[in-house]
Amino acid sequence: MSSTLSVDAKPQSVKKFYFLDYFNILLKSVQIHSSQQRVFEHFSTLKQAYHLGLSKYKKLTDDDPVSPTTMREHRYTFQQVVNEASEYGLVRSTGTTFDLTDSGKQALEIYETQGSGSFNEFLCQLMEEKYQAFRYIVDEVCYKANPGKSGLLIFPIYSAYRLGIERSSIKTSGNFREYLNQFKDRLERDIDRYLGKNISLDRKNDELIGNLIKVGLLPEAHSESFDARKYDAVLKRVRDFWLKYFLKDLYDYRFSLASFDIWAYRGKQIGVLHITEFYPDPNFNGRIVYPLSVVKTSTTSRRFREVLTYSDGLRLYLHQLSWDREKDREEFVQSLHQAYLNVRQSVRSYFVNLLNVRERVCYNLKIPEFLFDEFLSHACHEERLKIRISLEVDKLPEETSAMYLKRAPVMIDGKGRNIIAIDLV
Repeated sequence: MSSTLSVDAKPQSVKKFYFLDYFNILLKSVQIHSSQQRVFEHFSTLKQAYHLGLSKYKKLTDDDPVSPTTMREHRYTFQQVVNEASEYGLVRSTGTTFDLTDSGKQALEIYETQGSGSFNEFLCQLMEEKYQAFRYIVDEVCYKANPGKSGLLIFPIYSAYRLGIERSSIKTSGNFREYLNQFKDRLERDIDRYLGKNISLDRKNDELIGNLIKVGLLPEAHSESFDARKYDAVLKRVRDFWLKYFLKDLYDYRFSLASFDIWAYRGKQIGVLHITEFYPDPNFNGRIVYPLSVVKTSTTSRRFREVLTYSDGLRLYLHQLSWDREKDREEFVQSLHQAYLNVRQSVRSYFVNLLNVRERVCYNLKIPEFLFDEFLSHACHEERLKIRISLEVDKLPEETSAMYLKRAPVMIDGKGRNIIAIDLV
């Protein structure tokens, strides 16, 4: 299924929620109820059942449904989802009542008969028709900014500790500036290594220091004491400054950092691109983004599947391997084994972090996480392979004190797995 779309990027127009599951739970709620209050109540119940929040991570702790603050947040999110679903023609509102449009009924049927993947691709078409955000980010930002590395974008983040500086040693303004100078030097090396550009960041670093002094977060005199209580606030400003520099100056993204995050994490759910803060590279710390799709007039590669067609003849293709193709199957198994060896080398244990292995395989093969999970499930049940896979659970996310599920476990046979061992047969 494809549709003809106009070309007009408006990524800044969306509201601030990340998960496409919100559209599903709204449609389910409207399917059952018509009054606005009953729809909201059902939506709120499903929101908790799906562990959805406004963060880009799912929640591990349940909201207090009685709390007025919680209900205000639920109401705010509900209205955002309703507004966007109405823009896509999925629901109609007549003041105090809702009903599903034909498109909304079609979306629900797709979810129920074909699953969340097809549902998300259906939403992708509706979102592109309205905002053109994915085409813009993939084609106009990623591939133009770094064509030599398949559209890879880096957003380095280095704490003082990562740079070998003890936080307790930062006692004066001069100490903190030394950290900023080392941070700047590391950014220059990362830009050279990953983007192939030789850039001096001296002037930008001076601008950052001037901004911190201006708002009273950094003393002007080098010898003056640095207030340790302001460390986290200063660090957030430093990170935001450099993130915006990379996004706007290096990658020429014309809109806000918030809009980039929303569309990037939505694109991750569809398989348009991948974004992660957890790529296991000892030489790099921060966030990486890279496309899992291309925008072209045509392609003869069986590894690309058309999702939609734009009005100027260009098409959005998702990169997708198939377990039924022997070459794809062999490439996945080889990449899986190599990623396991790489991770095992850094930790020196038989069982290693499966999520780190997944990150490496997804990057090497340019596939989404959900396709990795599907392929690994096949590999675990395939007797003809030359490897033997052992999957276990180390510690479940809910067994920790974490509030958010920052990395979903790999689901195999309905059970979450997060450590892996591989032997050659």
